[in-house]
Amino acid sequence: MKPALTMLTRAVAACVTAATVVVTLAAPAPAAPLPPPLPSHSASTPPLAAAAAAPPAGRAEPSWPQLSRRLEAVVKDAAAAGVTMSVTVEDVSGTSHGKVARAGRDETVKAASIIKLPLLALLMDRVDHGTLSLDTMVTIPAGDPNIVGGSGTLRTRSFPLDISVRELMELMVQVSDNTATNVLIDIAGGFPAVNSYIDHLGFTTLHLGRKMIQPANPPLQENYIDSAEVTELLSMIWQGKILSRSSSDHIIALMKGQLVNTKYGAVIPRQYLANKTGELDDVSHDSGYILLPGREVALATTTSFSGLPRSVADSYVQRTATVVYEWLQLPVPGHR
Repeated sequence: MKPALTMLTRAVAACVTAATVVVTLAAPAPAAPLPPPLPSHSASTPPLAAAAAAPPAGRAEPSWPQLSRRLEAVVKDAAAAGVTMSVTVEDVSGTSHGKVARAGRDETVKAASIIKLPLLALLMDRVDHGTLSLDTMVTIPAGDPNIVGGSGTLRTRSFPLDISVRELMELMVQVSDNTATNVLIDIAGGFPAVNSYIDHLGFTTLHLGRKMIQPANPPLQENYIDSAEVTELLSMIWQGKILSRSSSDHIIALMKGQLVNTKYGAVIPRQYLANKTGELDDVSHDSGYILLPGREVALATTTSFSGLPRSVADSYVQRTATVVYEWLQLPVPGHR
């Protein structure tokens, strides 16, 4: 387990980052308004929920401790298979007044692409304050060190390339594009700016210490998360606590368009899911929202493992999503 990083170590981290890559900003196109707020964070009621008019005789009504126990059973099974897992689920609908279910030890783990969420929030904060437009055009030069392998499609295009901040965000979230992420880190102001924003939000584990695909040099030059802080960030976004309503809705809309369906997306119908995945050779995570009307939750599942195919960890991440999705469809007294 990696120790939580302090403000002091983050200051040191800012001094040991890789050389800054200069990104040329082309003249921005006329600023366009953000996409209109989503009509609601909901969709039509799924068949299972609609059919569940009343619990069978003798069955207890759903409770958050019950959900924690069900998730703990999955965590135990995962541990037996060599996968260390942590799960956090938080009510964001108001139906359960913000209650939280947790399972597993909330360990600090390598972030993989989940670290892209606080970066996205910072960029939308800049949009809210008028210092960045989604329609700002960025020029990525040929041979730019930000062009890297791994997930994504941007690296296959011809360079130099003019591309909007809006499209870079879409690529970063929906196909987890590493090149787009690296360019957006520069636009945000680099590691110090991202980590300062994370600190401002009150988080102590979330940390951006390196760009995507660049060599890691723990503990400072690595990216970290834990399931509780990721879930809390998602809750803050959903509730509009840190961003405008339109910016919060823009992030959720991007997550609803996720194209990587190897984890939550393999078991939850896409119309009820908005998520961001992350994976490396030894970690597999998913995070986001389950969008059952009136029962919406934010959740994050993190895993770490060694010497196993990632598909093994993926299967347990999927099981946590199935447990939550099915539990949310149990009837709640007085709730329709």
